[in-house]
Amino acid sequence: MLDVALVVLGSVLLGLAVAVLLDGFELVSIGLELSTGAMLGSSLVIGILGGFALGIAAEGPLGRGRRLIGYTEVQVAVARVLTTIVVGALLLLLGGYLSDLAIDLPVPFEIALEALRAVALSGMTAVPLIGVPLAWWARSGGLGTAFATDGDIPILYFVWAIGTMVVL
Repeated sequence: MLDVALVVLGSVLLGLAVAVLLDGFELVSIGLELSTGAMLGSSLVIGILGGFALGIAAEGPLGRGRRLIGYTEVQVAVARVLTTIVVGALLLLLGGYLSDLAIDLPVPFEIALEALRAVALSGMTAVPLIGVPLAWWARSGGLGTAFATDGDIPILYFVWAIGTMVVL
C-alpha cells in the first residue's frame, strides 16, 4: 500500500509544483505573494519530490496479483486495512518531523506538508472504509472479470486520491 500512497502523494506534489510554477510566471494567481525566484525554486524542489515519490512507487512490485495467489480475499482485505493504517501513521509521523524543517521555507512547502498530511489521513480513513471493500468487491468479480484480475489497485488509488482531495 505504500506504493499506492506514494503515487497519490507524487501526483499531488507534481500538481502543486505546476500550480506554483504557473503562479511564478504570473499566468494564474493562487494567492502566494512570493518573488518569482522563490516561486520557481519552490516549484522545482516540490516537483523533484513529487517525481521522486512517483519513481519510488514505480519501483514497487509488478505482478502483485500473481503474488496474492494462495491468500483468501478476506486475508488480502485485512492486510490492506492494516497496511493503509500503518502507512498513514508513518506519513503523519514524517509530516510532523518535516514540519519543524519547513518553518523557514516559503509557503508552498507548507502546502506540500498539508498535502502529505492529507494523504496520510485519507489512507487512515477513506481507504480502509471505502477503498478496501471496493477492491475486495472488484477482486471477487463483482465488477466484472476485467476488474477481477487487475482492477483493485486503480480502485484503491482513485479512493485514496479523492479522499486526499476531500481532506485538502
